[in-house]
Amino acid sequence: MSVSVADLLAEPSLRLRALTSHCHDAARRIGWVSTTELPDPLPFLRGDELVMTTGMLERDDAGWAGLLERLAELPVAALCFGTGLVHQEVPPVVVEVAERAGLALIGSPVEVPFVQISRWVADRIFAQRYDAVRSAVTLQDQLVRELLSGHGLRGLLRRLHRELVAGPVAVVEAGGHVLARHPASSRWPDTATVGTGESLPVVVDGVPVAELRTQQPTRRQDILSFATSILGLEVARHQAVLTGRRELLGQLLEDVLHRTVSDGDARRRLASHGLATEGLHAVVVARVDGDPARLRNLPWTLGPLLERARDRLPTALIDDTVMIVVPGGVDAEGAAGTVAGHLSVLDPQVRVGVAEPRRGVSGLRLGYFEARQAAQAGPGVHRAAPLSIAGLLMGNLDLPLRELGHAVLAPLLSHDEEHRAELVSTLRSYLAHDCSPAATARELTLHRNSLRYRLRLIEQLTGRDLGRLADRMELWLALTALDADA
Repeated sequence: MSVSVADLLAEPSLRLRALTSHCHDAARRIGWVSTTELPDPLPFLRGDELVMTTGMLERDDAGWAGLLERLAELPVAALCFGTGLVHQEVPPVVVEVAERAGLALIGSPVEVPFVQISRWVADRIFAQRYDAVRSAVTLQDQLVRELLSGHGLRGLLRRLHRELVAGPVAVVEAGGHVLARHPASSRWPDTATVGTGESLPVVVDGVPVAELRTQQPTRRQDILSFATSILGLEVARHQAVLTGRRELLGQLLEDVLHRTVSDGDARRRLASHGLATEGLHAVVVARVDGDPARLRNLPWTLGPLLERARDRLPTALIDDTVMIVVPGGVDAEGAAGTVAGHLSVLDPQVRVGVAEPRRGVSGLRLGYFEARQAAQAGPGVHRAAPLSIAGLLMGNLDLPLRELGHAVLAPLLSHDEEHRAELVSTLRSYLAHDCSPAATARELTLHRNSLRYRLRLIEQLTGRDLGRLADRMELWLALTALDADA
């Protein structure tokens, strides 16, 4: 903040006189006041000061010329020369050099002490600062009101467009997709101005989730920064609300999936969430690695969030899994691709499975495990293959099949490790060839007697009879569980 030299001269109580033609230049602004009688005050000046002196230190013409030229080069706002104490008049050489050097020179009578001038400048500067702070607080309050009112994000952008005077403003996702802009008819980005505007991140939970951009530069960085701050807080607030809805639906769907509620009760409760089970619906399951809290804290559906809308499709959070129920007539694979794109912000290796459309509560259950099994295929979107009973069992984390599988096969695993044997691979080949000794021996390049020895050893170590269907089935499931855990 500053006042002009012209403002200072116009104050009648100070009785100041302009001694050079440069005093009325409107661009000469006073940032602060410095009183000095030092031989060389330049090291203690930063520019834009009103420098005041009585000329107490004796200088010859060359000394005055050197000082004034350096003050003009810095530049200071003006030099105020006090008369009546040391000098009755401002030395002619001072006036001549100041005029030549482009320095504003002011004469001050002895009746007006320097402290009076300093106080007048300080009062004006702090008054301006107070007005600026009050204006900024008022504008910040208006921005908050716009955001929290029915106008929401678009109201905030409209107000920013008016106050920043920096062309169109927009909120842009990380990939460059424009979520909202003002004016709505503006081109974004404008190739003629690309790269010339301002851009500040909108941060939620320490992670940049979008950018607030202007198409042209602005001098109101403070307002732009405040806008990104409140926008981040508002996004986080709505994210918390949306997460609550998703977790509530997730708790209900967990009850449905694990049959802790009857089908009739499930239909009624799901209907209250806008989910009609009578029609066809496909289940999409997306899984991300890392801390599941990121699914809850970070806005991976930023567009609907900024519009204060619910999820476009019923969406639930179950631990580290997102479950989406896609009604018939809606492209389930398209929805899966969309959620994969959103969640890639949290995990670039996000895995998404898409189930076949089914009806009823039982179809919802089958669809979930089918989509979950498809998601295990790896990163990206995968359409589910027909669900096998083994796949359904392995996909149910509430069943300790992996642990049981390791327990059943532990004697074989231990024997293989100690003796560098191949009992586990022998068992896998034997079961894969429908318990045919001849086919197994051929694949393993074993003599039949050697195969019989291995099979008897497997039976002894596991306590299972390979001649019984139930025992063979248990060993096959144990191997399947072992493979699923690899």
